[in-house]
Amino acid sequence: MVIGVNNILDCLEVNTPLNKHDIEELIRNQRQNQNENASSNQLYHLIIDVDTTLERLYGGFYPDWLAGGEWSHLYSYILSLLKTCQDLSLCLTFCFDGTIYRSGQSQWYYEQIQQRKKVNQIFKHLKQNKSGLPRRHLWLSPPAFQLCLRTILRELNSPYLIMYQTWGYGQCQHQEQIKTYARQYNQSLIGIVSSDIEFLFSKKLNHENIVLNYFSSKHFKLSLKGKLTLVQIQLNQLKERFSLDNKQFSLLLTLLGK
Repeated sequence: MVIGVNNILDCLEVNTPLNKHDIEELIRNQRQNQNENASSNQLYHLIIDVDTTLERLYGGFYPDWLAGGEWSHLYSYILSLLKTCQDLSLCLTFCFDGTIYRSGQSQWYYEQIQQRKKVNQIFKHLKQNKSGLPRRHLWLSPPAFQLCLRTILRELNSPYLIMYQTWGYGQCQHQEQIKTYARQYNQSLIGIVSSDIEFLFSKKLNHENIVLNYFSSKHFKLSLKGKLTLVQIQLNQLKERFSLDNKQFSLLLTLLGK
């Protein structure tokens, strides 16, 4: 089994009480922290790390997922998301990973093996004629999901739903470019939705620290009533969960490859 810092994050999400926030609450707090001269019609921004948020962007767990899913449902889900963003003056930036790096090949290979195991478990479940569908942990995103998501976003062509793609060659280029991209939003940025622990750490640009508020991709939820809910994860929660001081925590991250 491959163990990394993201596995530690998974453990934190499972075993720590969730700090849930309504997006309205986050926007309200953001507005209060700004200058009095800030416009009440200001557009706020939330970054979505697409590759780590596929299951939540798909629109939930539905019985037809074994057959590839109903793309009409996906389209309806994105429309509901758009309406919520319009009501809240919120802009979602969908960040796609377009980088290539040699050190990521081993991770990609490991992920393919895990997906193959899931597929075998699904077929085993069906061959045994068990009642009901396979459990949620066996869910796999349809192969063309990202392409369909891009197509929908282009068709809608809304200033509330925009796309950004990172590029280049090198480890962590995707994460670093998103941090750089986030700088332009300054005080209007609420944070990033991801499951990559890299975004918990700051990046220094021109003597300024870029610290993104980090929200778990596993708990990104849009209700049927159009209510958007996020769960925030903070770095100090990791230290408290494992009862580590700063030195011990730094050593742990070093051993895990951070």
